[in-house]
Amino acid sequence: MPSSRKSQARRSKHPKTTKTKRYVRPTARGNATYQRALALLSDLRRGEGPYSELLREHHLAAQTARKHLGRDLRGGGRGQRVRPSKADSRVRELLFPSSSGDVPVRIRGSKAATNLSEFFHDRDKLLRNTLSADKFEAKWRGVRIAGQEVFADAASIFLRADAGDLKVENLYASVGGAE
Repeated sequence: MPSSRKSQARRSKHPKTTKTKRYVRPTARGNATYQRALALLSDLRRGEGPYSELLREHHLAAQTARKHLGRDLRGGGRGQRVRPSKADSRVRELLFPSSSGDVPVRIRGSKAATNLSEFFHDRDKLLRNTLSADKFEAKWRGVRIAGQEVFADAASIFLRADAGDLKVENLYASVGGAE
């Protein structure tokens, strides 16, 4: 019987609790806080200053920054400095160019989002006649972003623009939050 008594003494009275991610309400105020947290992460990645100084600059509490940036922040426990994670794997809902127009697609990572943004800037230059159709097609024909090939047919792009289907201002697709 002593062995059973020993095992009972080691058991915790409370089961282990796991932390769950807090739900952030999609309100204008919550979205503004999220955007400030993303700006903090961007500045932290660029080395604009120490974490505590950036928190004050972006008007965020450490707990709020952790809530929004969770796995994008490393360290911070037991005297360690807080630093950003090496890779950006945030999921963004962006418009992706296809033959039927711009379609909302989930894109993971800043590299793919940057490439997609560059495509839209070049497409805008094409529509304003500051980039020739030949140069545009040479640069973007057969290019894949996030595993999908971008639609780079200049003639079709001009037809879609005349129909009013292409709007560069709406690069980020609406995800149903407050605006």
